[in-house]
Formats: sequence, C-alpha cells, structure tokens
Amino acid sequence: MKPRSRRIIGAAVVLVLIGIGLLALRTLPVLPSSAAEEIAADLTSGSLESPVWSTADSQQRFDAVVADLAEALPTRRVTVDSVDGGVSAATATLRWEWAVSTGSSDGPWSYTTEVPLRRSGATWAADFAESVVHPDLQTGQVLAVTKTPGTRGRILGQGDEVLVSDGEVVDVGLQPSRLDDETATLDQLKRSLDVDPDELADRVKAADPDAFVPVITLRRDDYELVKGAIVDLPGTVFRTRMQPLSRTKDFAAATLGSTTLAGPDEVAAEPEALTPESYVGTSGIQLLYDRTLRPTPGLTVLARPAPGQAADAGAGTTASAPLHEVAGTDGADVETTIDVAVQTAADEAAKTGTKPTAIVAMRPSDGSVLAVANADPKGAAWDRALTGQYPPGSVFKVVSASAMVGTGIAPDATLSCPKTTTVEGKRFKNAEDHVLGDVDFTESFAQSCNTAFVDSAPDVTPAALSETALALGMGEVDIGTDSYMASVPEVDDTVEHAAAMIGQGKVLATPLAVATMAASVAAGSTVQPLLVLPDRRDGDVPAPDQKALVEVKAMMRETVTGGTASALADVPGGPVYGKTGTAEYGTDVPPRTHSWFAGFQDDVAVAVLVEDGGFGAEAAVPVADRFFTALNS
Repeated sequence: MKPRSRRIIGAAVVLVLIGIGLLALRTLPVLPSSAAEEIAADLTSGSLESPVWSTADSQQRFDAVVADLAEALPTRRVTVDSVDGGVSAATATLRWEWAVSTGSSDGPWSYTTEVPLRRSGATWAADFAESVVHPDLQTGQVLAVTKTPGTRGRILGQGDEVLVSDGEVVDVGLQPSRLDDETATLDQLKRSLDVDPDELADRVKAADPDAFVPVITLRRDDYELVKGAIVDLPGTVFRTRMQPLSRTKDFAAATLGSTTLAGPDEVAAEPEALTPESYVGTSGIQLLYDRTLRPTPGLTVLARPAPGQAADAGAGTTASAPLHEVAGTDGADVETTIDVAVQTAADEAAKTGTKPTAIVAMRPSDGSVLAVANADPKGAAWDRALTGQYPPGSVFKVVSASAMVGTGIAPDATLSCPKTTTVEGKRFKNAEDHVLGDVDFTESFAQSCNTAFVDSAPDVTPAALSETALALGMGEVDIGTDSYMASVPEVDDTVEHAAAMIGQGKVLATPLAVATMAASVAAGSTVQPLLVLPDRRDGDVPAPDQKALVEVKAMMRETVTGGTASALADVPGGPVYGKTGTAEYGTDVPPRTHSWFAGFQDDVAVAVLVEDGGFGAEAAVPVADRFFTALNS
C-alpha cells in the first residue's frame, strides 16, 4: 500500500475514534446538569440503569418505595427544576408530578425533592435515598396508598326528603379470650338481642381467642335501647361504622333494597371503583341503581415502614400523617316519588296484616307511586307489592264493570244474582253461597255478586275485557325499577272468559297494577305509575270510556256506603271509594283465598293484598282502614 493511502486510512481511524469518544462523553454524566437529567429520566421510567447511580441496591429500594402506588398513581413525570453547586458537589432539584387516576383531583400531585450530586472522577454520581422520591421519606420508609370509599349516593323522595343515606351502626361482637362466664353472657344476649346462643357458642369455639365474633349489627338508636343490658357483659366488644340506612328499618325496605360491604372478589374485579369499605347494592333500587349510587374512591398517600423494616432502623413503627389526599367523588342521588307520610302510613298498616301483606299507594293526578309497603309476620318481606302476581279476584270487577257499561249495561239495569251458575259444565258460586236475587247492576257490584258477572260474560268480548284493563293502566310500564303489572289475555275458551270476569282463570295482577286500576277510575283517565325519576312512561295508551269510569266510580262509592267495604264509611278524611276482592288459588278443597281491597280517597289510590287472608272484607279492608286512618291523623 502506498504511504499516502496509509495516511488517509489512519486519519479516518483517528476521526472515528474521536467521534466515538465525543459520543461517549455526551452519554456520560460529565456535567451536573446531564447527571440530573439522567436521574429525572430514570425516575420517570422506573428503570434506574444510568451510570449516575452509585448505590448498588438503588433499583430494589426504588421499587419498594413506589410499589404501592402502581394502581392509584399509574404514571409519573420527573423533571429538573434547577441544578446548583460548585466544582465537586451540586444539588439537583427535581419536580415530581403523579397523575391521579381516582377521586376528584383538580390536577396531578406535585412536589419537589433534592438530590445531592458529587464528582466522581470525570463524571457525576448520586446515591439513592428514599428522600429522592419524596422529601418526607426517611430511610427504610416507603409510600403507601390507602383508598377511602367515599359517600354513597342517597335515595330521595317527594320534596327531596332523604329516604336512604349513610347512618351509624354498631357491630356487636364477642372476643372469646374475654368471656369469663360464657353461659351467662350468651343467655343475656339471647334475652336482649333474640340471638341463638347455641349457634353463637359454636362460632365462639371455632374462633381465635382474640377474634371479633359478630353477634348482630344494630342501628345506633336500636343499640341505645339495649346498651344498658349488654355493654358491660364480659366478652362483649363493639365497633361503630357508617352504612346506608333507610329512615327506619321497615321503611319501604323491600323496594329501596339493601347493601353489603364489597367482598374480596368484587374489590379485586373493580379495584378502581371499590375498596373493602365500599358498599354495593344487593336488592331493590340499591341494586338496580348501584352504579349511579356508587362513589368514586378517594385516596391518601402516607409514609410507612417498609415490610419487615426493623423499628430501630430510623423508619419508625407507624404511618405518617397524610402526605397527599384526594377526595373521592360522592355517588349520585336517585330520586323517587315516594312520600314519607304516605309510606309511613302504609308501613304501619301493612304490619297489622295477619298474613303477608302488600300495599301500593299512588297519586291519581300524576301516577306518582307514593308508597310501597311489604310486611310478613315471618319476616320474608320480598317486594310482593311490585312484583308478586296473583289472581285479583273481585277487585277486577272494576275492569269488568267498566267493560259492561261500555256494552250498554246501565248501573240501574236488573241483573240476576243466584247462588250458583254454570258455564259449559263449570259451576261458579258466590262467596259464602250469597244470594241477592234480581237486583240492579250497582247492587251486584257493591255486594260483589260473582254469578251476575259470570252470566254477563257473553255481553263482553275477551278483547273488550283485555282492552279495558289496558285503558285502566294495567299494561306493562317502566316505573323505573323492577315491577310487573297485569296479564289479561284474550282467551278463546268460554269458561276461561267467564272466570276472567271475576278476576280468576288466567288473569293475574300485582298490587301495583290494582292500585293503578283504582287510580285510573279516580282520575277519570288512564294513569301510568312512576316510581323512580326521570319519567320513562310511554304516553301511547288506549283511552278509557269516560262515561263508564264515572258510573263505576259511583258503584265504588256505593260499595263503601252500603256494600262489602262498609267498614270504611267512617274513616277520617274525604269520602272513600272502593272494591273488595276474594281471589281463589291453589288446589285445596275448598280453595284457599287471597284478600284484596282497591280504592281511593281524594288524590290517593291504594291497593291492599293479604296473602291467604280469606275474604277481602275480613282481612284487606281492616288494613285499608288502618292506612286511611293513619294517613289522615
């Protein structure tokens, strides 16, 4: 090779080496500012791989500090605010910004930390310390996040009255190690709280000595009533907490629904929305509107000792005061049409029923459901008022009578009311074998003569009967929560149609549907019920026969003044209009019967059902009496 070629190659090699050297110098922290930038970049990415770090366990310690923040504070940005210092030492001021993924924060969590830098040969280095991540962290401490559940939304009623909101409860429990005289304590708890001492004894035996063994959870006011008898019992322990509570234990309980603390699986499935202290709906409106009522959790960031950290390592033994807090977003309220006074009257009345009892009260002028009460002497108060489907029996004669008037049968028309009548071999009879003979239509209605209505079946087509039920508001409608209305099929069987005229056969209705039927008569137009706002009702409904409603209304008044509901003639307030019902069900001989009442007073319509209650006048009417009396007292 010629000398000139060698010189050219040699020069090129030198230039390459110089370039490599300059590039190396540019990537090494040869200046305090470049060291600070590398530190900021590493802390942002979470990968402490730059040569600036002189501490061997920097990555491990950093990971421990921020491990608890990954879910609540998923991203961070670290930038250099300033670098100050001299030839051999400097201080970098870093700005931290954590993006908060929960709560109602107006912006990121921001603060500054200081990182001491020192010259190490031709470069600059830094030691990792917990205070690099937050200025209040000491050696051996980490950042910890606790979530706060926030406040669940309220359920409101008429006039924005609060029906359900957070209230204080007391968890009564036992600590086995403190039970000096187990038998005496359990006997007293049985007397005061009506708990099963044998079942409780088994749970105490199976529990750890210092465990909290739950006995019962009481509202604060209920706890105060028994506090004197249980608070000093050996072994009893008490915890207070807040949970969603209705106005009283029974207040529209089945309809408003219930809540429970979120379980571990639920929290794991929705960590961004739930904490172990969050309540979730389990039934009724609380379940159906759970997503609306749920709050967004807030969070608190604390400094605490790292797991396994010795108490003498400078980290302390307890968590610090909050370093940062983000308030949760409260759940949204759910508005209902329930009226506190009407609901209270309905709850009181329903509890007087001798069998499972349901009451629905509504306002005919706008269809607002004012009360939904369910009571059961045995305690199984499911929402039979809105979802229980029963044969309506003779209260359905309000529909049948409207259809009959529509065919031209006048209230003063003479109808025969024999003890029994037969349709294609099927025998129909009056309650208690009642016989009226030849009486007018109004009297047959007021005295609830089955045979007169059965014999009038040929005058009313199945289609007309079904359409009349729809015109009286008994068709399906979205009231804003789970409910059913009535089923009045257009049967093509003569016997089935005759049975339908007296609310038997294939006719089924809920107390909600029966109350709506009564409300439509009171209003003189089709009423559609509504319970949870906003209004979802469909305005496209058939118009009722106005003349028929006027005449049936007069018949309902006659039923109270001189018919089967005469016990209501003297209740306080305005005149009461009504219809009793006795509905056969089952296969027993003689058949068992449900007891019904449907009626209205002023701008309140009501349906009362007493399951297996017998005759309407004997079981449902006394409950209606109690309702109207309480409402007007």
